[in-house]
Amino acid sequence: MGRNVRRVLIMLLGLVVFFLLSFTPLGHSVQGIIQPVFKPIAQTTRAIGSWLDQFWRISSLTRANESLQHQVAELSARQSTAEALYQENDELRQMLLLPTMTGYDRLAVEIIGQQIDETGTSYLVNRGSNDGLTTGLAAVAGTPGVGQDTSGLILVGTINNVGSTVSNLHLITSGSSKVLAKLAQGLAGQSLAVGEYNLAVRLKFLEIDEQVNIGEAVVTSNLNRLIPAGLLLGTVTAVDKQEGALFQSAVVAPPVPLEQFRFLYILRPVSP
Repeated sequence: MGRNVRRVLIMLLGLVVFFLLSFTPLGHSVQGIIQPVFKPIAQTTRAIGSWLDQFWRISSLTRANESLQHQVAELSARQSTAEALYQENDELRQMLLLPTMTGYDRLAVEIIGQQIDETGTSYLVNRGSNDGLTTGLAAVAGTPGVGQDTSGLILVGTINNVGSTVSNLHLITSGSSKVLAKLAQGLAGQSLAVGEYNLAVRLKFLEIDEQVNIGEAVVTSNLNRLIPAGLLLGTVTAVDKQEGALFQSAVVAPPVPLEQFRFLYILRPVSP
């Protein structure tokens, strides 16, 4: 490193001497001798200067580019936050429009965790026994297009485990979910809606002679005090009726993907 510095200093000193001699009589006589020596040096110096200028320009552009990338990332993060807040506010506004159920009050909860195992999907919500939650309560949501034969609410799942500040919620499609239900237009007895493979619900123990139509709505029955009657589980997509069997069953598909909800209402029965 020191040797290179000395070389540069010698080159600069030589250029200064050459410049001063060019204004003297002696300089004119020796100029022809030393000019061939310093000409390559001058060319080299100009090349180095040009290279340094390009280097600083590239460095400046690199810093400017990094600054712009940082600004773009910051603006993208702000936009994502704003969009998430807008969606959250929209969901909360929609919840305020949901119908109320006579004999039940409602508690808004937020899904804060998720667990998927062989039985299906369960969610962790941010309310527990301190907020009056107990096992078996219904978690509901609403969506456009719910039929007139229902309460206007979708049964998303039920509370199956309660802590003091958080609770566990099983979706109706979970294998561990069992809810008393019926065909919305049916006149026969009650059936049992059981979750299947985290995808759909099977309505079991339908009377063998009962008419079951594809597209017919399935709702909760009035035999469970913890779950109001008329909550929509979904619509019939297939019927399983075997010859000689005592009962038939039907596959029921929820009206919307149940995983899309972030905020739900828990319905709590109130004393008359």
